[in-house]
Amino acid sequence: MIIDKFTVQDFKSIESAELELGCVNVFIGANGSGKSNLLEAFGVLAAAAFGRVDEESLVRRGCRPGGYPRTLLKDSRTDGLTKLDAEAKTGYQVTLASPELGRPSGWEYKREIWSDERGGEIVDRIFTNGSKGDPQAGLAALRLAETAPDSEAARFLKTLAAYSIYSPDTTILRGWRADPQNREPVGLSGGRLAEAVLDLIGDEQGGAKLESEMQDTVEWYGGFRVRRTTSVKEPTEHGLLFTDRFFRKDKQRYYLTPNDVNEGVLYQLFLGVLCLHPEAPALFAVDNGDHGLNPRLAKHLIQAMCGWLLESKRPRQVLMTTHNPQVLDGLPLRDDRVRLFTVSRTDTGRSVVRRVEITQKLLEMADKGWTLSRLWIMGHLGGVPNV
Repeated sequence: MIIDKFTVQDFKSIESAELELGCVNVFIGANGSGKSNLLEAFGVLAAAAFGRVDEESLVRRGCRPGGYPRTLLKDSRTDGLTKLDAEAKTGYQVTLASPELGRPSGWEYKREIWSDERGGEIVDRIFTNGSKGDPQAGLAALRLAETAPDSEAARFLKTLAAYSIYSPDTTILRGWRADPQNREPVGLSGGRLAEAVLDLIGDEQGGAKLESEMQDTVEWYGGFRVRRTTSVKEPTEHGLLFTDRFFRKDKQRYYLTPNDVNEGVLYQLFLGVLCLHPEAPALFAVDNGDHGLNPRLAKHLIQAMCGWLLESKRPRQVLMTTHNPQVLDGLPLRDDRVRLFTVSRTDTGRSVVRRVEITQKLLEMADKGWTLSRLWIMGHLGGVPNV
């Protein structure tokens, strides 16, 4: 299930944005331009589809805790209403009232519409002061239990509700800290990476693709295995072990732990799991998932990610932010399923999202040696800081 359109009104720095999405969607822009706000707006919509929007449900989806969800920009609306809409063959639209500043209560539903593939409305609820029921409880989530699980509308709502934002953390990938949002197949910050890799090794196609990527991009890589220890007193533990092809070979085999290898290898495995694991979510976001990668490695990995996701037997969709120019050079933008967006702030502080269209002018500049990374850095695409 691929979401074709996503609309945001009055959320943080975003007063109004309408996005025509593909399967792979990359957002570039200056620090503080609103890229993460866009991913979190999607998180609010996912929480609403699940039936409740509060700080706990948002943090569980990878949104940052606290902050000001209401638009506080000058001359903006002050009623605290946020309107979000996602469309595929079916659609889900919600208008929510965020809690007042300093109050940790849940968001209230003011309008909720869930439509089926024929345009009929499964849910159409308006909440006013005289309405019965709990304004903080979503009705679509309740109606989902009464809807045929194989219907387009049910698959759409479940896909949307399962959305999360993944942000890999080196300390968690190395096993120094527990992932606060752990889940299968992998936690939002990289928890359970070894277990997820172990699953992939057992998957003939996914494991082969991940192994091939590692061999192509990691010069010292000589293979990896997953250590598995089990005892009566202790639960089963897993740990990644790597071999360096430059190490001498004698009677003892020398392994590298996650503490010994560079963080780029761990980021590669993390992103590979998200793209290749059969239990990975169909719809997800990655916020700054490339910051541990060498520029040329980032370019190669985004090429691999696009191939993995576009060739998947089940529909897959990702929203990804980046500050690495080389990522752009790895995007096959002539495939309309892959889309690039710039995010910038106006003179009044409002975030503006614009799709980078592959025009004849850009193609002519490419023929002259102007890569997308160079065009971005030189300011021809937008989404660069005014420094």
